[in-house]
Amino acid sequence: MNIKDILKMPTLYSAKLLAGEKGIVNNITGVNVLEATDIANWGRHGEVILTSFFALHNLSDSELEVFFEKLHIIGISAIIIKIDRLVTHIPNKLIELCELHTIPLIQINKDVKYESIILEIVGPIINANINLLNKYYEIHSELTKLALKMPSIDEILYEFKKMILRDVSLINTTKGIEIATNRELSNVTIISTSEVLTEKYVHFKYERNGVIYNGTNPPITGKQIRVQIPHLGYDDYELVIHELPEQVSSEDFMVIENGVKFLQMELLKKYVISQNLFQQKNNIISDLLNDRLFEEKDINEVLDSLTINKYKYYQLMLIKLYPRDEKKNVNKDLLPQTLRQIRLKIRDSLKDIVFLERLDVVVFIHNFNDVTAGINPHTIEKKMNTLVQNNVFKDFYYNVSISSKVEKLSIPQANREALDTEKILRLFYNPNNILLYEDLGIYKLFLDSNNLADLKKFISARLTTFKSQYPLLFETLHTFLDTNQNYILTSEKLYLHPKTVRYRIDKTKTILNVNFANPEELLQIQIAARLFKLIDGRKTNE
Repeated sequence: MNIKDILKMPTLYSAKLLAGEKGIVNNITGVNVLEATDIANWGRHGEVILTSFFALHNLSDSELEVFFEKLHIIGISAIIIKIDRLVTHIPNKLIELCELHTIPLIQINKDVKYESIILEIVGPIINANINLLNKYYEIHSELTKLALKMPSIDEILYEFKKMILRDVSLINTTKGIEIATNRELSNVTIISTSEVLTEKYVHFKYERNGVIYNGTNPPITGKQIRVQIPHLGYDDYELVIHELPEQVSSEDFMVIENGVKFLQMELLKKYVISQNLFQQKNNIISDLLNDRLFEEKDINEVLDSLTINKYKYYQLMLIKLYPRDEKKNVNKDLLPQTLRQIRLKIRDSLKDIVFLERLDVVVFIHNFNDVTAGINPHTIEKKMNTLVQNNVFKDFYYNVSISSKVEKLSIPQANREALDTEKILRLFYNPNNILLYEDLGIYKLFLDSNNLADLKKFISARLTTFKSQYPLLFETLHTFLDTNQNYILTSEKLYLHPKTVRYRIDKTKTILNVNFANPEELLQIQIAARLFKLIDGRKTNE
């Protein structure tokens, strides 16, 4: 109902429209009586204000201007003023202000009762609200029956189309996938966007787009309503209602509101099911990688279920994330989101793969036929660099470890290789690096040791004693050697003054009797430094 409608009511038969004629299409949401100028405390958008002007007659022109500015901001639909013995005519200033703010000004005679006006305005509004609520619960009941049939998303959308007599689309905006009741309406060019004003009993946020439908012949111009569907998963969904041939009504919004909630629940169910399947697959792959399948037939069954039993060879790739700032609390949802971005990027370049995801690690198993093929580290590097450029790793750095190529019975061995390679990456390489097990060199010898005692036997007793008694001197020594005996670089790495570094190296020469010109002696120290680091890393893991 709008102002034009109430001017046709019997109670307002003799009323006069004095100003704001352009606002007669203003919608009405209610009616109130003005007794004081504190309208900012109680006024509501769409209300019609009844007054005898008694509350306003003492206001100056500037005060009236402030008051009408408040009416405009609130969105008052109209003012009805009663002429009586206190007010025999309406001031020109008030007429000017109503015209300025496009607020219809309606004059009524003193014999017209407020009660009659209120009843005639409120009655249709109450009836309309009842109709909306009835429509809401009617649609809710229909959708509840539909849910019991366990429909597909396509079937749900076609039911919505029947209810509102308009085509609809559900878009996965993350993956660019669209399910539509009319594919001709999928290709659009958006030419305008505006927010849809909130209707009664409407809780989701809607926007209306002016569009050109490029898929029709010829292309047509129309409008569509879009609404984001809140969802627990990582994909974003949007429901689109094509407003052809005309805009949706208030009753249609009751269907749409129910539809959004229904789709929200359906997507939630699918998400829960997918998470359960994801966890089951994770557990199966974990058994395969950790050598918990004892017979070849069990291995074949698992590989068949994962659809990676086509070819002879397998290779593993392990990608592990580390927080850039260990003291900073990272959003708990950020880690799985980052791993997901990695998975999507890797799946673009590798076919016949499955993955296992655990906390901060994702492991890929690649199945291929030609032993000269497999995972190309240069391709992986390009993919990871793309993610870096897209700011995916702003809170993390990564390590990529790639196993050797094995046959299916040796998949657990490939898993151990990837884990060992990751250890070496973490201990001895810069972050955001890729390393193949085949490139570990001498580290393979030490990684094959099963206990710390095996590693310690490769370190001379003299160096073990020195590190134990002078840990700072030993740290300075191996950093000095790693920087090709450069005092400045060593001071920068250790945050020391170059004079302090020189003092420590001179002291080391005296205590350890090191000959810095003897490459064999320096090699022993460098190997010992790396073994100490490897031993400390194993202690931490244990």
